[in-house]
Amino acid sequence: MLRKIRTLSLEKQLLISFLIVSVFLLLLSLSITLSFNLTRQRQEIDKNLSGIASYISSMDQVVSMLEAGYPDIAAVAELDSLYETFATVNVIAVYNAGGLRFYHTNRREAGETSLNGEEDAILNGSPPYITTGFGTRGTQRRAYHAIHNEEGTIIGFVMVSVFTDYITRQAQALLPAYALILLIMLFVSLLLSNAIVRLLRTSLMGHRPEELLELYREQANVLNAIEDGLIASDRFGTVIFANQTALQILPPDTCAAGFFLADLFPQTAMASVLRTGQASGRRSLSLYGRQLLVNEIPIQADGSVQGILTILNDRTEMESLFDELSGARAMLDTLRAFNHEFLNKLHVILGYLQTGETQKAIAFIINSNLVTSQAIRQTADSIRVSRICALVIGKMMHAAELGIRLLVTPDSRCLERDLLLPVDSFITIAGNLLENAIEELCGCQKEVKEITLGIYCREECNLVTCEDTGDGIDEELLAHIYEKGVSSKGENRGTGLFLIHNLVKEYHGTIEIETEAGLGTCFTLTFTDMTERN
Repeated sequence: MLRKIRTLSLEKQLLISFLIVSVFLLLLSLSITLSFNLTRQRQEIDKNLSGIASYISSMDQVVSMLEAGYPDIAAVAELDSLYETFATVNVIAVYNAGGLRFYHTNRREAGETSLNGEEDAILNGSPPYITTGFGTRGTQRRAYHAIHNEEGTIIGFVMVSVFTDYITRQAQALLPAYALILLIMLFVSLLLSNAIVRLLRTSLMGHRPEELLELYREQANVLNAIEDGLIASDRFGTVIFANQTALQILPPDTCAAGFFLADLFPQTAMASVLRTGQASGRRSLSLYGRQLLVNEIPIQADGSVQGILTILNDRTEMESLFDELSGARAMLDTLRAFNHEFLNKLHVILGYLQTGETQKAIAFIINSNLVTSQAIRQTADSIRVSRICALVIGKMMHAAELGIRLLVTPDSRCLERDLLLPVDSFITIAGNLLENAIEELCGCQKEVKEITLGIYCREECNLVTCEDTGDGIDEELLAHIYEKGVSSKGENRGTGLFLIHNLVKEYHGTIEIETEAGLGTCFTLTFTDMTERN
């Protein structure tokens, strides 16, 4: 039966289910009602039997008859009249204390004694009671009541009974009425079930339930196929849907649906979006150990906000794509700069050759080898801000012409979105650090002339290091190194570090100098995110 129901359409399944539930409830209610009525009817019969027995036991004619010791015609006539009055009574019998019957509705049984022992309790002073006994005409429901004389002595008892087949007939008389009620209620249930199914179809905008179920499954498959995490919540903040991508971001064993959005996503801007009806743009947040970009969009219906759609993007993957794009752009810019510098070098070499300065041309070519294509490629891969990258490569070329090797640390990383100060300010700092290092190495006699630049940019911190193998800075000069015009390179100099120091103060950074005579100098500049520090 269940297998057949499963093969039917969802609409027919609903109709059959409504009918089954209705029939079950009807049968249950009618059974309870019938049982209650039968019990009440039996109680009424017992009450009537007990009342009639009590009345007979108090009749003066009956008491006089038992005291006289023989049946009285007047008493018998009175009892016959009483018997005919109560149609629900089948037997009335009067016995003396010795068990001798003085009256019975069936005269042919007069004079016989009651031998079943049911009267013993009443003769021994028991209160009136009702039993179920067996007679010559079938099972009976019997009421016993004692008869007392004026002194209160029990001189006999009355038994009033009704045959149980009468009770059964009374119960069977109720069955047709209940069967009719059942048929009527089944018909009404059928009409109501059909009406409910039609009303359900209307509320589903004309769709059949199975069509809507199929549509829901298709939409769920589409939403689960989206690579972005989607969490839909109502205006009370309760999550009503989350696709598979969102569930992978949330903690394990979290079904999401039924949870409060604020519990799953503490940084939500739900209150603001519900209040203003304006979407919360891309926010970079850390959630469950993952870096995410979060959008929260209001779901509007009938001119009011009914919920929120939260879109979660894995920032790690987006950063990877961004790095690839920015890396390609930086490489193109680097190639353009390298091509420009290469043409300039060819012009210099050509000039030396045309003027007969062969040795200078040879020295220029040798120094040019200090800048390899690998170094340029590494620089472009590490520094993804085109203008900063072009500056560093330009300084590489300039340093190489002077016999100085300029290197960028392999672990350097610089993306424009991570800069904590403007690009122009960053260029000023890096350019002056490198120019000071180049000038320092040009003025010293060292076999190894190298400059190492490190740029480390993160969201919360930017770090710039510039280390050279020069002669170092004198201690006397070190105390005034940031003052304008103070320099070890002569007059009209000393502007670079002054500008750097001003920018460090403006952007609340720090600058440290490590120097040792004859070994070189290292500048370390640190900038931190002020919002993080606050």
